[in-house]
Amino acid sequence: FQLQNKYIVGTIKSGLVVIDQNRAHERILYEDYLQQITLKEPVSQQLLFPLRLEFSTKELAVVKNIEPQLVQAGFKFSAFDSEALQLTALPVGVQDTFISKIFDQLISDVQNEVPDFNFSQSDLLAKSIAKSLATKNGKKLSIQEQEFIINALFACKEPTVTPYNKTIFITLDGSYLDSKFN
Repeated sequence: FQLQNKYIVGTIKSGLVVIDQNRAHERILYEDYLQQITLKEPVSQQLLFPLRLEFSTKELAVVKNIEPQLVQAGFKFSAFDSEALQLTALPVGVQDTFISKIFDQLISDVQNEVPDFNFSQSDLLAKSIAKSLATKNGKKLSIQEQEFIINALFACKEPTVTPYNKTIFITLDGSYLDSKFN
């Protein structure tokens, strides 16, 4: 069940598991996009009409700098000019209504990222897309959506923490619950 439109609560052999829905969905999306970015053949969905996005010169330079990773993620561009770019395709599963949010988040992340040799631009891109698209806290989820998040989370390589190393879930075992009732 869902608690406060923020947590998904489920049962496990030893007790209860409480999952932060936003953090869990972010982990799921991060692993999906990181895998997609590192594949040889990007998977895209073609747009019926090109989408024009306007940026400052500085922002456009950031986007041009990471264009290879964006293309590998499934974005396709038809043109860049001095103040805008045109998108002709998006990664599968990304709706065009989220594009401005994704690019704003991505530009902010790239501009604010402290250089760190442990993380590639592909990793940064996957983190940024996942953060932009993850189900936000406060959203009521259906039973099917809750089940999907639980199953997909525990199928992840690293289900315990977000890409930003924040805890995704806690477990409350029987002995902990017993201690609270004594």
